[in-house]
Amino acid sequence: MKHSMKARMTILTGALALVAAACSGGGDSLESSGGDETASTSIAQADPIPTATFETFAGETASLADYAGRPLVVNFWASWCPSCVAEMSAAFLPAQQQLGEQVAFLGMNIADERSKALELVRETGVLFDLAEDPEGGLYTALGGLGMPFTAFVSADGRVLDVHNGPLTEGQLVDKVNKVLLS
Repeated sequence: MKHSMKARMTILTGALALVAAACSGGGDSLESSGGDETASTSIAQADPIPTATFETFAGETASLADYAGRPLVVNFWASWCPSCVAEMSAAFLPAQQQLGEQVAFLGMNIADERSKALELVRETGVLFDLAEDPEGGLYTALGGLGMPFTAFVSADGRVLDVHNGPLTEGQLVDKVNKVLLS
């Protein structure tokens, strides 16, 4: 068990180094999505969502499967990531207000102090569901390479696309319409 935890921490440390590099720059692209100026990565198309559970900011245990029957946008963020902070209020809040009847939004806080995360939530006024991925297990399982990181999940629970790096409101709305609602 100790070896398993040590291996997970080594992976998380490496992932967080990549995250820090992406937050200070624009992030790297594994596979560009056409003319987008930001990084988009496709994991194995239509992979089922991970089954891991997580804790919501409301203190409940949940999983991505709880969103079955509705398309889902999962955004990984942290209060220490300037791109995440900007994206939260400039892209995700208005996109959720515009598309929230058709698509569920879930903000996953990663490797952050809970008090700082809650302070940012109050400052931005986000209205979507919020949860924690403190060890980065879900982030890693979905293919996260930089921050912010967003996964697009179909109503039947399949990962259709992921995006490493910040999104503008227009890019997010376009991606939701193209990937989840078309």
